[in-house]
Amino acid sequence: MNPKRIALWFLIGSVALSAMVGIIALLSGTVGRIQAQIILTTLTISAASICALACGALWEKGPAKPLSLTGITLAIVSACLFISGIWFESNSEAFWKFSAAVGLVALATAHACLLFLATLAPRFGWTRIAAIASVYVLAVQMIYVIYYTPNGDLFFRIVGVTSIVAASLTILTPVFHRLSRVDLSSSIPQRQPAKPRLHPTITCPRCGVSLSNSAGENKCSHCGCAFMVTILEPS
Repeated sequence: MNPKRIALWFLIGSVALSAMVGIIALLSGTVGRIQAQIILTTLTISAASICALACGALWEKGPAKPLSLTGITLAIVSACLFISGIWFESNSEAFWKFSAAVGLVALATAHACLLFLATLAPRFGWTRIAAIASVYVLAVQMIYVIYYTPNGDLFFRIVGVTSIVAASLTILTPVFHRLSRVDLSSSIPQRQPAKPRLHPTITCPRCGVSLSNSAGENKCSHCGCAFMVTILEPS
């Protein structure tokens, strides 16, 4: 079973479980600690499964498998960290900061895998590199905000600019993917229709002697019969 199918089944199971627990909690009128932990766990698994699905799609396509494998691994590690923190009720600030940092890198890697799915012509290749770079820069900036408190609003303005650049390039990538079809189709040489091939020998229709075959008029060297070879429907 490939990674994409596994992630899909985890996503289906987690959504079904969270829906069931939510319905039971609403009908019973109380949301206890266990119910809240189950809901948070299923939401965490759902988020990790979505990231793994994005990476699994790139895995199936073929190229950049190390990136897709890295994204799947980060999604699993991030889910394990959050689930352990939810159930063991960790009060460690360092633990939650680290978990959030791993989750941000996992999201950035899943985003990069989706960008790699686009088939771009050489003239649009720079957009993918710029988009992936801006996504990872944004992840690093968010991790910096988690660990440190920037002074003033200049840093947050820079984060906003990076977010706009990443979002714009991400939106343009499928557009360039569509426009690249013309460039890529014109670069592929068109196949010429194959000429009909003749059997090397042919039988004289009068005397039955085997003769060398050729398109057009043929003449039997044994009886002198002249006949024409014509292929009406070449395959």
